[in-house]
Amino acid sequence: MNFQEKLFESAAELRSRAAEFAQTAVDTARAQAEVAAQKAEQLKGPLDVLNQAGRELGLVARRHGKRFIRQNASLATKVRDDVTALARSTFASLQNAGAAPKARKASPRKRRSKAS
Repeated sequence: MNFQEKLFESAAELRSRAAEFAQTAVDTARAQAEVAAQKAEQLKGPLDVLNQAGRELGLVARRHGKRFIRQNASLATKVRDDVTALARSTFASLQNAGAAPKARKASPRKRRSKAS
């Protein structure tokens, strides 16, 4: 057997090993995809139930929220008026306070240390 024949045999052997490796990878990926598809199929029912429950919860929340706001609108108006009055009196107090107090002078010890 000459060198060229050995090279062809080695190349053919490497190609067959590469094909076997590729086929193994494809089979493994296919099996994992099937498992994932089965799990996704199993989750469809619970997800539909959760979506329906979410829609119903939204309807209930809107209905009772509207009623709560309607019943407590007068209370919210009174709270708004009280907060507005408090804010206005606080603002007026701050305006009447005048300028900010003057900065304090440094103590004699600090002046000496700065001069050094």
